[in-house]
Amino acid sequence: MNNILTTTIAIVMLGGSAVAQNFLVEPIVGYPDFGFMEEPGTGEGQYTGPVFVLSDQYPDSMPPLDPGVKDILSMDFRNNSINYAVAVRDYIFEGNIRGGDVERDFDLHLNSIGRDWYHAPWQHWGKLGREGYHGLTREGPLSKLVLDKTQTDSSYAYAVGFYNGPGGLTFGKVWPSADQGPDLSSLIAGEGFPEGTIVGKFLFTVLDGSQVNYLTNPLQWNAFMYNCDVPSSPAYLQCDTDTSRSTQKVNLLQMDIMIKDNRAVDAAGWVFGTFVYNGHLPEKHDYSAACEQYQGDGKKWCNLVPVGVMWGNDADNPIGFLNETPSVDSPTIINPLLKQTVINPSSALPAQHLGWASRLNGPADNPGSSCMSCHSTGQYPAVSPIMLTFNPSDMPQGPEPADAEWMRYFRNFKDGEAFDLGRAVSTDFSMQMLKSLQNYVEWRSQSQAGVYAVEYWTDGNVGPVTRGQVTK
Repeated sequence: MNNILTTTIAIVMLGGSAVAQNFLVEPIVGYPDFGFMEEPGTGEGQYTGPVFVLSDQYPDSMPPLDPGVKDILSMDFRNNSINYAVAVRDYIFEGNIRGGDVERDFDLHLNSIGRDWYHAPWQHWGKLGREGYHGLTREGPLSKLVLDKTQTDSSYAYAVGFYNGPGGLTFGKVWPSADQGPDLSSLIAGEGFPEGTIVGKFLFTVLDGSQVNYLTNPLQWNAFMYNCDVPSSPAYLQCDTDTSRSTQKVNLLQMDIMIKDNRAVDAAGWVFGTFVYNGHLPEKHDYSAACEQYQGDGKKWCNLVPVGVMWGNDADNPIGFLNETPSVDSPTIINPLLKQTVINPSSALPAQHLGWASRLNGPADNPGSSCMSCHSTGQYPAVSPIMLTFNPSDMPQGPEPADAEWMRYFRNFKDGEAFDLGRAVSTDFSMQMLKSLQNYVEWRSQSQAGVYAVEYWTDGNVGPVTRGQVTK
């Protein structure tokens, strides 16, 4: 679809109205695009600008791999880890950064080189659902001190993710039509995502450089977010009673990547990477080459510095520790005993808490988990919670080895293997696929006043799919 519409869209962008663009990029009204937004219209105080459009015209056959993906799959992610991660980041940037106003970046329908990218459907529904500027969903909490020792307030991250063509094919198999429910046949057969799938995800926060040192000189988007997540709002931390939202500027914090690379045999074929924004970098730095062609704030996308890469959970290393409150005087701790995680040693990387025993994790992620540990619980139904505990005092911190129950969350996986084998169907490490299925069944049960048998596959005690809990 993108290739057909690119020329027409470009003409409209030069001389047409913002609203008209959306008619061109959404010729088929399929899944709902978002759940929360300023009121539409032309009256005073009503919103008339561009809105998020879900990219959901999934391919029905395997698209050819882009040359960029082939190049990535030829790189050595074990011995050239940081360059591998940057190559994936830059592949995701291509055609999605338009230059100029960053508010128009990553509108997937407007990819300037005709490359197809897709969103997960059914992220609009529920109280955590997509907002209407960029399709951001409310993600895990950012408890005070977790980003920086100067962070005095808690908030929540807001995020949007997307998949390239091979990833879109898998979503098309599970969601063949907006007019019907999901088809689990391919997941039951263990097909999952094909090699060459690339996943990108951005996380934003309303917290700024006054609390998180490295978020100075920010890259900002608009977000229609909960007032209870805004420290300056009278509704701050009153999320149980105040569900009002307003338009706020949010700052780019983190980027996550996943690459289906069949050489990663201990991680079900996935390689994980994480980046953090560093606003202190000069205009030209070690990771800036891909953005030097852009003017203005478009250059700031390359301030995303690689944190590291992982392709397994180091399942044979049960000795753990936490580094919950990173800062200049409490630097990133690199664990030399880990063989399946590589952390970037560059001075361009702000101090990070990482994950349990310094396994890879981003700044918005729980320091008692890891990228792979979190995503390994991607299964439907969500029989096991995303973490065994959210309480740091209950997390093993050596010198004794962690017990088997804890290490169950830090084991390695074969392709297609569910976290709870025999009790659930693997969503192949995709938490967005899990949430789409979960949201649909919850909505359908409510709208049709009925109960699905699949809801009885669990014991009813499963927690929400979230990275942690806010500490007030």
